[in-house]
Amino acid sequence: MHALIQSFRCSNPDCKVAETGSCTEGHEPRQSCPNFGHALAAQTDLADIGQAHQDDVDEAERREEQQIPLPSGEALSSEKVERFLRWREATFISIVGDSFSGKTTLVTAIYDRLLRGPFANAAFTGSWTLPALERLSHYARVESGQETPETPRTSILDGLSYLHLALSDQLQIPRRRVDLLMSDRAGETYRRARDNSKSVVSLTEIPQAARVVLLLDGAKVAKLEERAGAMQSTRQMLRVLVDNQAIGKNTAVQVVTTKVDVLKSQIGQENSLGALSTFYAKLRQDFEERLGQLSFWEIAARDPSGKHQPAHGVDKLLRDWITPTKLRHPIALHHEGLVSQFDRLLVRTPEVHGL
Repeated sequence: MHALIQSFRCSNPDCKVAETGSCTEGHEPRQSCPNFGHALAAQTDLADIGQAHQDDVDEAERREEQQIPLPSGEALSSEKVERFLRWREATFISIVGDSFSGKTTLVTAIYDRLLRGPFANAAFTGSWTLPALERLSHYARVESGQETPETPRTSILDGLSYLHLALSDQLQIPRRRVDLLMSDRAGETYRRARDNSKSVVSLTEIPQAARVVLLLDGAKVAKLEERAGAMQSTRQMLRVLVDNQAIGKNTAVQVVTTKVDVLKSQIGQENSLGALSTFYAKLRQDFEERLGQLSFWEIAARDPSGKHQPAHGVDKLLRDWITPTKLRHPIALHHEGLVSQFDRLLVRTPEVHGL
């Protein structure tokens, strides 16, 4: 960098004080001139300024490259899920159901219950979507000031996202970590898929899922005028997924009846429960052979009346999610061309699906 020269210099470019020693403007002594001595005190070579700026930019970029990006805590997009999978394996759970059937409520009920301590013989060890889970759970808590617990509704504009839970399986020694990625999508999207089977291909969360969870709204089953429609919606959803090869003999499907607290508290509940049993039997008859696994569950993720424990029945469901899938029709491995010892080890390894 050029040296700074202050003696006999002036910020007035027309002043010859450096050559003659006299101020062009006639100031005596010359030091009394407001421009004297400031000529190059604040001036530097422009090339040096540019280089210094570039050095600062390079240093900032270098520091940015060295930074470790942290998750935002919001629900994960498909792109962020791909980045997550480069770090850890995960079990995908696709939760499918109509609007207000309880999809998000099921996830937040699991989260809230885990915050109180081990649940379903599993302990909470973290989440990449913690702020999102907290926000979704807020309106079901006392501190929200709500008279009745609520869960924010997923908007169709949000598209597909995933909520993450990391659990420690306490039944395994040493304890095994399980990462669950649970889909979150608006019920209107699934309704459109039922009405137009061509849109099933856009439901990318379905084929990769270790469990496909079809929710049946128990509150609608409890009402005679809504029962048939609710059951038909679940049946039609199952059929359109099977007929369009979104699910098949390598898929574990769980039909989960939600809000059984409403169903079992109604007068004449025997009729509703009988209709539900008949519905299960018919689904088993029509679809069981086309699926790897078909099971039926009943839960009350949230019971404002207090007649059921929080997350009633959800513990068994969660326990199944963190357990490797046992399919009736295991995926067949093609052994042609397996010639190395590593390939032969693959043949001898027991097949485990759903992880």
